[in-house]
Amino acid sequence: MMVQGIEEDLGLSDLGNIEKRVLLSVIEFYDQNGVASTAEILTHPLLNAFSRPSLFRALKVLEETGRIFKVSAKRGFYAPAKNVGSSISEV
Repeated sequence: MMVQGIEEDLGLSDLGNIEKRVLLSVIEFYDQNGVASTAEILTHPLLNAFSRPSLFRALKVLEETGRIFKVSAKRGFYAPAKNVGSSISEV
């Protein structure tokens, strides 16, 4: 119940399990490297139970909802939206 309240406060309650995990991995790699690459995301331990197509769909959902964005013209490099990354990092 408490987790659900936190997710609502952060605006994450409308995301599915896979989208939440992908978002967490993007934030983690962004904090470490200044960017999250698709290759890193695909190998994250939180995501090894999901298929590759499912992970790409989750990235698309996160991008379409403004939670992540592409950081270059090259494919496969992402960063969290500023309001998403700061909110989760503060928790």
